[in-house]
Amino acid sequence: MDPTANVGLVIFAAILPMLIALVKQAKFTPQVNALIAFACYIIVGIIGAYIQYGTLPNAETVVAYITTVTIIGSTAYKLFWSNLGVTSEDAPSIEERLVAATSFGGNG
Repeated sequence: MDPTANVGLVIFAAILPMLIALVKQAKFTPQVNALIAFACYIIVGIIGAYIQYGTLPNAETVVAYITTVTIIGSTAYKLFWSNLGVTSEDAPSIEERLVAATSFGGNG
């Protein structure tokens, strides 16, 4: 089954960047935060495939789900979430404010 046929997975993947922002930390390097985001996409892709099939399907299907979740989440982040709340060139986005607010020990 095509992963994009599951509307719930598509919607969840689109809001996933905001949920990932709760896990990311302002003091971490961008590379570490990118690994955190990718790990979240992998986990959601595996869970999405498992829910769709009732059991863990073959690797090809799991990779398709991980890829779909990653592309939808990354696109939603780039087009929407990273720009939400930005009023000027220097203003932080909602995502940046959320990362700062949920970081342990302040925002860097």
